[in-house]
Amino acid sequence: MARKKMDSLLSSVKVQHLGRVYRLIEQFDLISRIDLSKLSGFVPASITALTRDLIGAQFIMERTSQSTVVRGRPAMGLCISPFYWQTLCATLTEDRLDIVLCDLTDEIFAHQQYTLMQEDFLNLEQIVLNHVLSFAEQNKDKISHLLAFSIAVAGQLDKEKQTIRLGTHYLNLDLNELFEPYFKVPVIVSEYFKDWVAAESTLGSAINCNDVLFLQLDDVINLSVLLQGQFLQTDKQIRMNINRVNLPKVTPWSEQINQHLSEIEKYEFQHQLTHEAIYQLIDLAFPNNALENTSQKINFLCTQANENNESAVKILHHLADSLSYVLMNLVNMFSSEKIVISSSLLGAKKIFLERLNKKLNENLLLDELHVEIATSKYPWNSAVVANSAIKQCLYDGSLLAHVLVS
Repeated sequence: MARKKMDSLLSSVKVQHLGRVYRLIEQFDLISRIDLSKLSGFVPASITALTRDLIGAQFIMERTSQSTVVRGRPAMGLCISPFYWQTLCATLTEDRLDIVLCDLTDEIFAHQQYTLMQEDFLNLEQIVLNHVLSFAEQNKDKISHLLAFSIAVAGQLDKEKQTIRLGTHYLNLDLNELFEPYFKVPVIVSEYFKDWVAAESTLGSAINCNDVLFLQLDDVINLSVLLQGQFLQTDKQIRMNINRVNLPKVTPWSEQINQHLSEIEKYEFQHQLTHEAIYQLIDLAFPNNALENTSQKINFLCTQANENNESAVKILHHLADSLSYVLMNLVNMFSSEKIVISSSLLGAKKIFLERLNKKLNENLLLDELHVEIATSKYPWNSAVVANSAIKQCLYDGSLLAHVLVS
């Protein structure tokens, strides 16, 4: 019994080491075993053994690299193999379902976007399942050596309570239970925000930064804090809840929306800067618009602002000023050097970010602080983000263990 326990422990440690090596190889286009040994801290003999296992399982491959300066024998390096494993990834938002088939280098083989109507939420479970199965059937000739299926919820996900929030919709839905009967590979359910943060910190706008605020500003508000290279998190998630932070009355619009809420609630962050608040602002500024409360309405605002419509620009300035107040306090609290933002408002990126930068740094100068605002390197439907949940399971070794044992 003790022997089995020891073997299990050694196996667990080994797959963690394999995941660590895989992650380092992915962060470089091509890396030598010598450099890999230096960066990982593993001795050359261990690197040889670990990379042999990864090559055997077809996760990585050897590739030659001929220097243009020094003649002679080409150097042999390691890179991620694009020739074997595939991943199937879905992203669920309040008004669409995106599905992508790609490889471990994030190259896309097939992609489809399905629009979700408000009435679809009455039977969302079956509709999402049908779309995924239909996509798999339509692309069955392209699918081979599937590693895993992942589905990311772009709102908020509580796995323990099996609830999801998409916009104003709160649903009891166990996505693992829904999909597992239809897949022979692992099914990974995740929160899109966590996947996005992982992609940005590993390969994107926040790589090599130790003190970063990650902010998603859409139908929900999600915040994550990287402090001295470590995420501040609870046992369950890296997302911090700042929904109830109260904002000042930046402009008259602050008090003109959310008339159905109490005086305290109406000024909360979640009621001033999410899509629901922006829809109300658009209706106030453009009373004749007949658009539904979807991403189409946000796109309309951004288009109008880009065309220098005064009312649209004022809305974006109002939102940027409100956001700057919250970010100023967070930067002061955590001494962040960078803020990475993902938001549908970036459709009018120049107008929104210029105002946000101006207001934020005006306030921070009082405390002799400066912060860089960066936008997401990846669009919301990027294969890199969609693939991120599966990559996290490779990095921690859990998915590697599934492949190597089975």
